[in-house]
Amino acid sequence: MLRVVLVEANKLSLDELSNILSKNNKMNIIGKFLSSSTALEFIKISRPEIVFLNIEMPVIDGFIMAEEICNLDFPVSIVFVTEFDKYAIRAFQMNAIDYVLKPFSEKRLELTMDKINERLNCNKNILQDRRRKEGMVKLPVWKNECIYLVHPQDILYCTVLNKEVFIFTGDDKFTTHDTLTQLEDKLVKRNFFRSHKSYLVNLDRIYKIVPSDNNTFLLQIEGVEEEVPVSRHYVKDFKKIINI
Repeated sequence: MLRVVLVEANKLSLDELSNILSKNNKMNIIGKFLSSSTALEFIKISRPEIVFLNIEMPVIDGFIMAEEICNLDFPVSIVFVTEFDKYAIRAFQMNAIDYVLKPFSEKRLELTMDKINERLNCNKNILQDRRRKEGMVKLPVWKNECIYLVHPQDILYCTVLNKEVFIFTGDDKFTTHDTLTQLEDKLVKRNFFRSHKSYLVNLDRIYKIVPSDNNTFLLQIEGVEEEVPVSRHYVKDFKKIINI
């Protein structure tokens, strides 16, 4: 199901939009907001695929918020909703999927869903083509004398323990015949970072950065208790990557 956030300044319109979209079994509405600033913070954390966004929002208007969303480090498709047609050109210049005028109707929003599916299928095909060109889609790893194929995005971090390289996913631990340096060469284009001589971390799975001794950091990773260190040797590059 597509994870959807609704941002609408009018409570009645928000409820109406939610009621119509909730009937679609391909949509999971994970957040509904009357405040653009609160919605933006939620979007950064929840990483939805779709945002329905009212243009006429107080404090932060819809176009400014859309620019913020487009600058996030994950893809979000935007559907603008409004009472006026005067913003249409600017909306599509921002590559919005659709521009829906109020009052809402089920038939009109069905067309929006068709556009969303068409866009997502197109993006999926582009990603598959890119992976084929890059040559590696899944990584062969070992556990209990069996070979498993793990997609890079499912890897949280890799580490060396007693001269053996381990790969950690959210649910399991595997070994590999590659050295950590060889893994780094394979995964660096997948947004992995060598944070320590013994650690390689998936930057997309970091949710918290904790300052530590000697101007170093400890990284807290989704789904695991162990903290991944950033040693002094790698701190400068790490700061540059995450803009701190």
